Amino acid sequence: MNAVDLLATLLAQRGRVMVSQYSTLPAYAQLLEAGLIEETGVVPSIICDECDQPHDAAVVYEASQYGYYCPDLGFMPKARAELIAAQPNLGAVAAQIADHLNCKRRKSTPLKDDTWRIGAIDTPAGDVVLYIKPTMQDAQDVNDFEAALAGEVKSSFGIVLTSKGVLHLPPYTTVLLQDVVSIEAGQLTVVAELATAAGVPDVRTGGRPSDYKNPLNELIAMRERDGQALQGRNEEAKALLTEFKTQFPKIKSPSVQTVRRYVSAARRGS
Repeated sequence: MNAVDLLATLLAQRGRVMVSQYSTLPAYAQLLEAGLIEETGVVPSIICDECDQPHDAAVVYEASQYGYYCPDLGFMPKARAELIAAQPNLGAVAAQIADHLNCKRRKSTPLKDDTWRIGAIDTPAGDVVLYIKPTMQDAQDVNDFEAALAGEVKSSFGIVLTSKGVLHLPPYTTVLLQDVVSIEAGQLTVVAELATAAGVPDVRTGGRPSDYKNPLNELIAMRERDGQALQGRNEEAKALLTEFKTQFPKIKSPSVQTVRRYVSAARRGS
C-alpha cells in the first residue's frame, strides 16, 4: 500500500485508528514524516478477541495501567504503546494541496466539522473552488457538505476531494483524492488537471499554448533520452521550466502547472 492509498484508507474511517494496525507499513512512516497524519493519545475503544464472542470495549485507565473490561474475563490490561491512536491531519492535507496549486481564498480552519475549503484556482472560464471531505458515499455526507457550504460564495465550478464515494452535489464534482495526488519530496502534489475534472470548458486564449508545445515536448524527450528526467512530476516540471527559460529566452515562459501538464501527458504516452 502506498502512502496516498493509506491516507485515503485512514480518511475513510473518519476518526482515530490504532497505530499498531498500520505502524509497520513504510507508508505510515512517510505520512507521519510529511505531517499528513498525527498521533493523538489512545483509542477510545478496542475489540476484545480474548473471549468466545469478540466485542467492542471502552479503553480505561485504572490502577496506573490501561486496559478494558471483558464481561467474561474481567479487567484486561494493555500496554499504552498498543493503544496509541492516529488520525489524518486534514488541515495539513488542505494546506499542502493549496501550497502546491498556489490557491487563493484559502481557509485554515474547517468550514464545518470535517469539511474544509482548500482554496480556489484560476482558469480562463472562472475560478474552480476546491474542498475536501473524508467521504461522499451516502445522503448524509451530501447533506453535511451542503450545510458546510451555507456561508460560501457560490462558484460555477468546484471539486470535492474525498477518499470514498463519488456522490455529487452539482455544480461540484466529486473526485477521489487517491486518483489525483501523489506524495513527492514529503509533500502532497496534484498530478491531474482538476479544472478538466470540474468540467471547465477549454477556452482558447490565442496561440500561446502552441508556442509551448514543441519546445516543451522536445525538452521532455531530450531529458528522458539523456537520463536527466526526475521521477517526481513536480520536481521535473520545475527543472524543465528552468531549462525552458535558458533555451528559449524569447518565448514567454509557461507556468509550472502548464509544464507539469505536459510532463503528465508525456508519461501517459499521450
